[in-house]
Amino acid sequence: MRITGIESINYDDESALTNTERDIDITTIRLHTDEGVVGLGETFPIAEMETAALHGPIADQILGRDPRNIEAIRDDLLTYFNYYGHAGAEFRAMSGLDIALWDIKGKLAGEPIYQLLGGASREEIPAYNTCYDLEYDFMDEPAALAESLLDQGITSMKIWPFDEFADETRGQRIDSGDLDAGLEPLRQIRAAVGDAIDIAVEFHGLWSLTPAKRMVDAVAEYDPIWVEDVIRKGNIDAYRRLGRETDVPLCVSERLVGQYEFAQAIDTGAIDVVMPDLCWTGGLSAGVAIAKMAEAAHLPVAPHNSGGPVIHFANAHLSATIPNLYVMESIRDRYDGWHQNLVSDPLPVRDGTLPLPEGPGLGTEFEDELLDRPDVTVERTTL
Repeated sequence: MRITGIESINYDDESALTNTERDIDITTIRLHTDEGVVGLGETFPIAEMETAALHGPIADQILGRDPRNIEAIRDDLLTYFNYYGHAGAEFRAMSGLDIALWDIKGKLAGEPIYQLLGGASREEIPAYNTCYDLEYDFMDEPAALAESLLDQGITSMKIWPFDEFADETRGQRIDSGDLDAGLEPLRQIRAAVGDAIDIAVEFHGLWSLTPAKRMVDAVAEYDPIWVEDVIRKGNIDAYRRLGRETDVPLCVSERLVGQYEFAQAIDTGAIDVVMPDLCWTGGLSAGVAIAKMAEAAHLPVAPHNSGGPVIHFANAHLSATIPNLYVMESIRDRYDGWHQNLVSDPLPVRDGTLPLPEGPGLGTEFEDELLDRPDVTVERTTL
């Protein structure tokens, strides 16, 4: 069996297929073989860069190879990319490729991917909602947002109420007024629903250590399940210093690349929740490796899931199999919205949980008729 072609599918900025609250510049990947089996993958967020990597160095390395040899392909690409920098668009493209390889492997076996990764560790997947919400803005209507999530059976939510203040000082300090404004959504949510909903607070790595300590101290009163990526990536020992200052669980990090960076982060002893992004850290292969490292350190995993429908499925397979899952990220405006435009099954959250994916491979397929749309760009590299 041989890989005969790589196909990338991109969507215009104004495409109704991915029309959402912000640009989600995803690239759908289809990996073709000489036996007619097609693997589905995905990467993001800068389509031009990832697409160039797919049709340039990645195509040069993998066309003609056996797609079943996932570890060999992965290691060869890691060695190749390490020559001029291990992270970036090449790594994101390689991550999407890895997902497509696992989709092929599952289809050949006639089994869902999670069965090939060790089988199911649970009958359903607990999920939380990241609040990119078109109906309720968490800064303006946080109580209504929380109540609507509870009505849908979703009992965990994530918001980022301090981000808008970071630009004013380049994340070097936060004044008392801005601190109070950032706390207001937390106050309103707790006043409206009490402890009926868990709250995670995201900081998107925008802050230096000094204001981070102040903000984490302030949000502690509202009992968050974690604070996420509070400080900028770069000096992982800074998290050890932050961890000494607080009892609030620290979640790190969608921004780490590969299991080596995660190993260093876990070794600090400061991290309480491990958050790999399958699209940025090496795909399902790396996700499983990182989850095992976390398990060895007695830490739970909460996969980062902020892309399109294929990444959503990949995260569901990882979440289905790893025994140390905390909760899986999901975004209801996507699985109930534009995800449905791209794939045969969007895998929605219902009553606060996701079902285990069914069918061989990922368990969903790209809608072929989309290839002929004028707002869709298809590029192919073949043997």
